Amino acid sequence: MDKKYTSINEQCYIVSLDNGIRREEPITIDVVNSFKDGSVLVQLNKTVFGVFKSNSLNPETMYIDDLDIIKAEIAELLDVDHEDVKRIVTEDKTLGNFTLLNYSKDIETRISATTVLNHIIKYVNQGIIVGDEAAWLTKVLQYQTGQKESSIKNPAEIEDIINLGSYSLIKEIELQTGLPLEESTKRAIEKHYIRMILFDILVNRKYRGLDYYLISKINNQGKPVWSDAYLAPISVSNTAEKDALVGDKEYLLNNKLVDKEVLIQVLFDKYYREIKKLTEALNDAKKLYTDAISRIIYNNTDLDKAPAIEEKIINSLTGIAKLQSDYEAKLDKEQKTNKVERTMATQSLNVRVTAKLDLIQKRYPINPKDHPELKNKKKLSEEDIKLVVEEEHTGFTATPVLIAMISLICGIGIGIAYVLITFGN
Repeated sequence: MDKKYTSINEQCYIVSLDNGIRREEPITIDVVNSFKDGSVLVQLNKTVFGVFKSNSLNPETMYIDDLDIIKAEIAELLDVDHEDVKRIVTEDKTLGNFTLLNYSKDIETRISATTVLNHIIKYVNQGIIVGDEAAWLTKVLQYQTGQKESSIKNPAEIEDIINLGSYSLIKEIELQTGLPLEESTKRAIEKHYIRMILFDILVNRKYRGLDYYLISKINNQGKPVWSDAYLAPISVSNTAEKDALVGDKEYLLNNKLVDKEVLIQVLFDKYYREIKKLTEALNDAKKLYTDAISRIIYNNTDLDKAPAIEEKIINSLTGIAKLQSDYEAKLDKEQKTNKVERTMATQSLNVRVTAKLDLIQKRYPINPKDHPELKNKKKLSEEDIKLVVEEEHTGFTATPVLIAMISLICGIGIGIAYVLITFGN
């Protein structure tokens, strides 16, 4: 495995897009370790650590590599913690994808949730976790695993399965350090964990086993310090084989197969505080997000694969936005929410998301969906970009129009919107 990647004689490049123009930066790849799934831990240019995964050899599933990049870009757009994914190529072919790991191998370590959960089970068996906590853990671990087309639909059980993940991460840190975590730290871990699940629903990821992580500094003996451990950015990578095991209306979380429709309702009913900012953004700026996501998809995969990917993700976005709208109406009725307060919240929200939306516009000024003749060019010239952008009058708006739209949504003046957006950038 190591020799396969270290003996590449051709020059390798890491691919990125800048104002719609494909950039290929030459890199060196040194293999550090290999994993059972065929991926390898590598170091690029002697500095940056990450996981390299060779591209699929099956033409029917090669788009899965594209999906990894698309999901990472959408996570960036939504300001959801994630691991950046880039394409690795040679002069004439695609080798695979590189996923940047958000930690330093020399001073930090990465602990999988599988390891954490195994520790939690051991703590129960050894009597370290006792009483109500031990009883609750035993109950949840004994829930049925669920089978395809026969998933768990009980909301209370699904809530327990969600809590199992965040509880295990927090409990592991507390037991390792011997000190309770501050409430603010607990809330931060829970928030990132819940947003990870919501993101999966949006991008139609079906399988989320125990592949989330804790990052901890290590001491001179190479052991975790734990005192400042935090939840790692989510991994957006997924395999076609694992997805095939899960039905379209199901989601595998913590090794338990749950009904996706019930799951998202549980998120709104029990974890609204954690998802509120994201779901409000998707609802309030749905058209802008739809266009931005379309640009991401069509710029990162083949034109014949893009429509199916786009349809699934936009349908999920629309569903989440509808649930948010319904939930807001329910709150207004039950709590008589002050309309001025809601308008101010919307104003603040939209100003925050503008910078991310504007970033996608700058990165992908052209949507190949509207200009398929440009997709087949390996590199677009500055003239190509300028010509098409000037001709493009619909879809994702340029910054001045975006400012006007945000001001309209928020009910604020264009001048104020411009100042806030400029300050945010």
